[in-house]
Amino acid sequence: MTKATSIGVWDAGRFAMIDGLRGIAALAVFLYHCNEGHHLTNLMAAAPAWFEWIVRQGHLGIAIFFVLSGFVISHSLRPYSVTAPVVARFLLRRSVRLDPPYWFAIALTIGMAALSAHVVQGKEPLSISMGQLVAHVFYLQEALGFREIGPIFWTLCQEVQFYLIYALLLAATRNDPARSMQGGATAIGVAVAALISLLWPLGIVTWEPWRGSFLPLWHCFLLGAGAYWMWQYPQMAVYYFSYVAILTLSAAFKLDEVTLAAGLTAMTLWYATTTGGIYRWFSWRWLQFLGLISYSLYLTHNPVSGALFRIGYGLTGRSALTEAFWWAMVILGCILFSAGMWWLIERLSLALAKRINLVAKKPASSPLLLADAARTE
Repeated sequence: MTKATSIGVWDAGRFAMIDGLRGIAALAVFLYHCNEGHHLTNLMAAAPAWFEWIVRQGHLGIAIFFVLSGFVISHSLRPYSVTAPVVARFLLRRSVRLDPPYWFAIALTIGMAALSAHVVQGKEPLSISMGQLVAHVFYLQEALGFREIGPIFWTLCQEVQFYLIYALLLAATRNDPARSMQGGATAIGVAVAALISLLWPLGIVTWEPWRGSFLPLWHCFLLGAGAYWMWQYPQMAVYYFSYVAILTLSAAFKLDEVTLAAGLTAMTLWYATTTGGIYRWFSWRWLQFLGLISYSLYLTHNPVSGALFRIGYGLTGRSALTEAFWWAMVILGCILFSAGMWWLIERLSLALAKRINLVAKKPASSPLLLADAARTE
């Protein structure tokens, strides 16, 4: 999410298309969980099969998020020669950006579960150990084998690993933003990472080096990173298209919806960069607003929607008609809650993160590129 030319609905320095895709992905996951939580059983029984199928595909919004992360992180690090101190500052900036909303979402989930157990007869309270809570705070619950407090928190564990490994890869290969493809060693390093990432979606490797490892989904992040690299370095087109083709053919054969969604998102991103659509597409104000609050919506939609559905059905009972009505009310309620959360928490964490410079002295890159990178994350 960065840069713009003459177009900029909310911020003249952002990629409107990426903001829009964030909004679509967050809304898709939200609607998917409304159905998976059995809040819409009568409505889905009465709805056409194609409608339920569309709602059930909402989990693919997670793949969209992973691809967008690859694109965005590649853009944010491109102006810098990445060293160990830069990696440390980069991770600190990501932590300041992501942690406060995430920690609030953890507290909200625990609090809503406790309230639900108190007011709903026969419902078991949520049991949380101190080790489980601490592991969640540091995105380690998957690796340490703890049960997830919320059903979407595992994706944050993946994202943090993506950020760390990609930044370390650039540092290890001593990337140089002044050189073509950031230097030969970096280009080779990224190529090797891409080849390794193929092992899991192709089914060559089925085990994970640790529980919750990033490796089975690493290709989703690299599809987004590759789309950005090919925009900046068109000479890598044959390699990137070969990578996408291998993943797509394998995914089609194995009916791997996640990889197919990731590949489609990456190709759409690449095409948008070649046409200028990255600055214009999905620039409707309502969708840009959803993109703005997408992180808050993604983090909190489960506990908030669960509470609102319970209140609504307690008032009217359940039928296809009342479920449709309360679904609309729940969507509105969750969006309003997320907007408030963005204003009170996320907006402040964003402002603090922007104050953390990746280098003590600005590198000799284009001022415009540096300004773009500062706004990307």
